[in-house]
Amino acid sequence: MLKKLALVVALAAPACAFAGPYFVAGGALGKADLGDIESLYGPGAQLTSDDSFGRALIGVGADVTPYLGLEALYLTDAEVTVKDNTGQKDTLKNSGFQLAVIGKAPLSAQFSLFGKLSANYLEVKYEYVDALVPANNLSAKDSKVHLGFGAGAQYQVNDAVALRLGVERIQLRDIIKGSGSSDVDQTSLAVTFAF
Repeated sequence: MLKKLALVVALAAPACAFAGPYFVAGGALGKADLGDIESLYGPGAQLTSDDSFGRALIGVGADVTPYLGLEALYLTDAEVTVKDNTGQKDTLKNSGFQLAVIGKAPLSAQFSLFGKLSANYLEVKYEYVDALVPANNLSAKDSKVHLGFGAGAQYQVNDAVALRLGVERIQLRDIIKGSGSSDVDQTSLAVTFAF
């Protein structure tokens, strides 16, 4: 974790050379679209899907202007599963780094709205387990960039601290051969500390 945080800081260092650097810490709750994985089980399968997850967000950013910011975040593991009553189970995990451009619309000195475009370099791990036929078990992982977008609101508590609520979608497309796509929607609450 410490190495990953150091990498985020190193990647964001050029952005922090501008005015307004800050630290971000928070958490997110979300859901993943598991339709492509569920369709692999065929019609009539009795499935139990756990498409909800929680994750932590930590990183740095910089306000380049009052209307534009840059951020680098580390996203911890998000895990979702699909299983049936015959012992088959699919598990999908993702974690990695997010580099984002944030467009801001200040409504007052303390309150602003923002839009977000992100490039998410995620390691996605996919595992299929068949309890009845272990020879069918499969494990794979892949790392690549997935696009994302979102919006939210920020409240500036004082000169150094702000609270931020955001919603975003990360488009996990062609994640692992055979498992299709699984878009991730997440709602995050974070605190920013200016330094």
